[in-house]
Amino acid sequence: MNAGASKIHASGIGVVYLANIFPTLVVKLTAPYWFHYISYRGRVWLSALLMVACLVIVAWAESSAVKLFGVALVAFQSGVGESSMLAMASFYDSKKCLAAWSSGTGFAGILGYFWSILFTQAIDACFQVQLMVGLWIPVAWLVVFHAMLEAPWIDSRRFGGADAEVGAVAAVGAAAETESEATAGSSTNLEAQAGRDLPVTAALTFRERFSFTLTLWPFMVPLFLVYASEYIIQSGVWSGMGFPVTDKDARHSWYQWANFTYQVGVFISRSLGGLMIFSVPALWAGPIMQIVMLAFFGAAAAVPFGGWWLIAPALLVGLLGGFVYVQAFVLISHRVDSKYVELALTSASVADTFGIILANVASIMVQGCLFGRLGIMDPKPDFTCGYDIWEAAPAAAGNATAAVAVVCFPGVTG
Repeated sequence: MNAGASKIHASGIGVVYLANIFPTLVVKLTAPYWFHYISYRGRVWLSALLMVACLVIVAWAESSAVKLFGVALVAFQSGVGESSMLAMASFYDSKKCLAAWSSGTGFAGILGYFWSILFTQAIDACFQVQLMVGLWIPVAWLVVFHAMLEAPWIDSRRFGGADAEVGAVAAVGAAAETESEATAGSSTNLEAQAGRDLPVTAALTFRERFSFTLTLWPFMVPLFLVYASEYIIQSGVWSGMGFPVTDKDARHSWYQWANFTYQVGVFISRSLGGLMIFSVPALWAGPIMQIVMLAFFGAAAAVPFGGWWLIAPALLVGLLGGFVYVQAFVLISHRVDSKYVELALTSASVADTFGIILANVASIMVQGCLFGRLGIMDPKPDFTCGYDIWEAAPAAAGNATAAVAVVCFPGVTG
């Protein structure tokens, strides 16, 4: 949804980013206290249904408010999906799983912006077509889970059922194989391994879980800072850049390509960052450098200076963000007692979401101030930063979505 933010609510891209993250925050804040009541299989299916609902609502809703509701649905899905997949990694080879998850989510960003550029700049197709073709994604999500992974062994312990035993054998078998060749083929030892590593999540009180979450601050603070910085750059600063900046199409083109390049950086660092385990001080160096990048791009937008060569430092923004993400979770999986890893990975994921929330609020103000300073008239931003250079916005068309539908899909009437 972020890739299409300028199509959903061009006057306040930060508003779209907010709608695309606030429900995620709610999920991540509360997940440690209720996730263990719902199986991983159930959460995967819930995520798929929410994806479908989002794509349909955002594509065909007539008002920005309803479109933002659709964005909020997928944000809830994102919270459920990410928290569940991170926690599920604790039941397999966590280092490999976290590296694979980080790499996959990094590539998802590339695919999202490539998808947007392909449909808007290469094919010149309607936004509705772009979203409807994307309905293959929830189908692929379910196929990959059921055909390649299956539920982890903890589902069989918590909820019972023969289906979950498939995941039990696969997950514990992988752990047993890496730990000892002697136990790799023994079902008795697999059960012993499962019993020994049984998470303590369900046994902890609310206070105990909250106290444990606070101990994760050395990993959570860097996540918060790096995400706050990079999302202010993405949704705030980059929305007020273009060559020339007063041309709406030029700004939209810069926004898409800068974010695409950022996603390439995220993919590279998430794919390679999990291959090595760095120290906590190295983890903290990431957000410090990201804050420097925020100052650099802020100056480039406000002065303004530069040109398309600024794509190069946009890659660095992605590299830093991806590095901190994967290293934070890999470090957690290696430094936290195995019985607490599921809870730790679920709890720590809220840090980046807090950073994104802060960034999105700030970005609404940053975009308005940049538009006012640079004399950008179209569109009028939601926050005007004290500037009074915009005329009253023209009245919206009566049924814009229906009109677009006729163009996109001949024969459709409003």
